[in-house]
Amino acid sequence: MKLINKYKSANFGLRKSKSIKFIIIHYTALKNCKEAITYLCDRKNNVSSHFLISQNGEIFSLVNEKKRAWHAGVAFWDGYTDINSLSIGIELDFSNFKTNNKYSNKLIISLKFLLNYLILKYKISTNNVLGHSDVSPLRKI
Repeated sequence: MKLINKYKSANFGLRKSKSIKFIIIHYTALKNCKEAITYLCDRKNNVSSHFLISQNGEIFSLVNEKKRAWHAGVAFWDGYTDINSLSIGIELDFSNFKTNNKYSNKLIISLKFLLNYLILKYKISTNNVLGHSDVSPLRKI
């Protein structure tokens, strides 16, 4: 798997747990991938993800997997509340209201590839591959 390591987010911290139990999938709701990278890497926004997948299927690694990315916010699942410490966050270059309003085949192929890699690496149950709205139902759709 080829990861693009050209951009790094300053928005991360230490994990409170070494165990990775979840993968949380998000969509950017921004105009394009370039805007999403800028947003996720800007310190003033206090948000990040481990990975961003572009409409072209490029996979950007923005935060080291050993670190706690700031992607889930106030969230809970299966009795856990610090979802950021227990998860890998993946952003998809998508917005309902912009030109990137479809999940392209290349994006989906890369997402499947990345999910398979992470599920095997961290032994994550497929029941714990979740959308942001699953762990933050009162804040996200």
